[in-house]
Amino acid sequence: MQAHAQDAAFKPDAAGRRWRIASWLAGAAALALPVGSYLSQTRGLDAAMHTHNGYVCGLPYLAAMLSSVLLAAVLSLAAMLCGWRAWRRLPQPRSIARTLEVAAVGAAFWLLLLLAGAIGALY
Repeated sequence: MQAHAQDAAFKPDAAGRRWRIASWLAGAAALALPVGSYLSQTRGLDAAMHTHNGYVCGLPYLAAMLSSVLLAAVLSLAAMLCGWRAWRRLPQPRSIARTLEVAAVGAAFWLLLLLAGAIGALY
């Protein structure tokens, strides 16, 4: 009876699996959706640019890039929070690989924080 209870303690629960799947889906969306968003925005900007003669301001392209980076960071933060919830449901000797997985799905968020800190240090 005691062995069965011990095996159940190390078996991942359904809620933990759902949080991990949500983390992976949000992590994949953090890679795919910003790229698609940027490409669709620049396609529209390119079409508008060809209707003008002469120079065109580049700020809309910068806005498209920054909005895509922000979207990636928000989705990455959501993936990291879902992964953290799944990680917290693991039994105490948690593996290093799962810890690195949580940090990896939040990579875009960490890079945005690093960039914001670097820019803030300049001013």
